[in-house]
Amino acid sequence: MMTASIRLTGTLDNGAEVHRSYYLVADFGQHGGGKSSIIPLSMGAPMPDDDHLAVESGGEAAALKAAAEAIKALPGNQGLEARVVINPE
Repeated sequence: MMTASIRLTGTLDNGAEVHRSYYLVADFGQHGGGKSSIIPLSMGAPMPDDDHLAVESGGEAAALKAAAEAIKALPGNQGLEARVVINPE
């Protein structure tokens, strides 16, 4: 199992400071395909339509990267600075 946290920070168009956190989990091996789960930790944080993201290859690392990219691309998260920590304690 591989986990990651992603924290987005920045200023919205209306001038408000924003801090959003997500927790990502992938548990299917280091090779091949599978799913990762996206868990929002901040109230009101934008979410993709599905909280699971499937990849066909690349294993857990690819699934976590795809989830982080999907989160950064969401309306409301675009342009925010992202900090990702793999296997946070």
